[in-house]
Amino acid sequence: MILDSVTLQVAALLVILVSALMYVLDTLMLKDGSPGRYWSAAYLSGCLSALCYLIGLVLPGAYIAVAIGNGVFVGATGFIWLGCLSFNGRPMRVPLIVWAAAVPAVAVAALAAGPDGGTWAGAVPFFLGNALFGALGAIETRRGAVRGRWSAGGLTVIMAIESLWFATRAVVFIASGPESDLFLAVFDTRVASLLTIVLVVAAVIVTSTLRSSESAFRGHVAARNLTVDGDGILFRDSFRGALGILLTRARAAEEDPCVVCLRIDDLRRVSMAFGPEEADAILRAFRGAARRHAPTMALVGETDTTGITVAFITTSVTDVSRVARSLRDRVVADVAALQTTVAPVVGVGVALAGQVGFDAERLIEAADAAAAEAVLTGRQPFGLA
Repeated sequence: MILDSVTLQVAALLVILVSALMYVLDTLMLKDGSPGRYWSAAYLSGCLSALCYLIGLVLPGAYIAVAIGNGVFVGATGFIWLGCLSFNGRPMRVPLIVWAAAVPAVAVAALAAGPDGGTWAGAVPFFLGNALFGALGAIETRRGAVRGRWSAGGLTVIMAIESLWFATRAVVFIASGPESDLFLAVFDTRVASLLTIVLVVAAVIVTSTLRSSESAFRGHVAARNLTVDGDGILFRDSFRGALGILLTRARAAEEDPCVVCLRIDDLRRVSMAFGPEEADAILRAFRGAARRHAPTMALVGETDTTGITVAFITTSVTDVSRVARSLRDRVVADVAALQTTVAPVVGVGVALAGQVGFDAERLIEAADAAAAEAVLTGRQPFGLA
């Protein structure tokens, strides 16, 4: 059976339409936050672009519809990126300006060719626009709060595939032209329609999962900032939110918060050499010891799987290096008490808000970088990052 371009475009339109309808209805029922609204806009834009391309296929002279379809398609990819930025709490002003400049530029590039521009009018800006926003989206899914969700890996793959495919499509288009055998076999409109169907279905599933996790705690900000695991350790996003509140209050009170990061050597090698049970036992002892020996009123949260961050307010008599040394020594002692086959290295890093700045991400990154360096080199400076 041979599927022509019109049939595949109709199929893509139906898939996108059903996906967008389901997603938008969920958005309305959940009273969604800004990430869900951006993603809803992406699927609605996908519907409009598919409809425009269908009009362009049925009516070859409708070059305006193709131009609008190009711009809106790039806009849909950009909306996925904007949703990830919003999910991570990034500043949105500059990204919105970039989006608002790129989308009309792609459409104008197709319109500039006029009625004689043909099906591929403005193709290169269209390809490159999707490649750009796809790459930005893939990068953003590996940062901040999105990275902490297991389902984000699927969105990373989706955006990376789109970016790579469109970038390669642009290169082949420029080098060989749209009538070449390679372009017709791998990058033709029919292939694009099939790829769109697959990626849209996958993206709807992933963004729905991400939106659900984001909506679950949105009703009250403090609820999201007090989510802890069984050891009483704040989850990554919760810790950053709580630390942000602490830093705001500390700056107003002219106090100097301190962040201490503990990092244990990569346990994957322990798991491969001596079994996952031993690696799990070491990790549980490490996390429990960090929580147990941290200053009583300190915030304790996870940096990632093998890292713990402790934040507390210092005074004029606080010896930060002594606190860091004592905390690391006690954690190492508790881990060593397991008498496992191998004793992994534990590194410590310290950062003061008065020197690094009253920004949660910068403080954690500075202290964690020092802890990672201590793990690699074996040198424990116990001083400031």
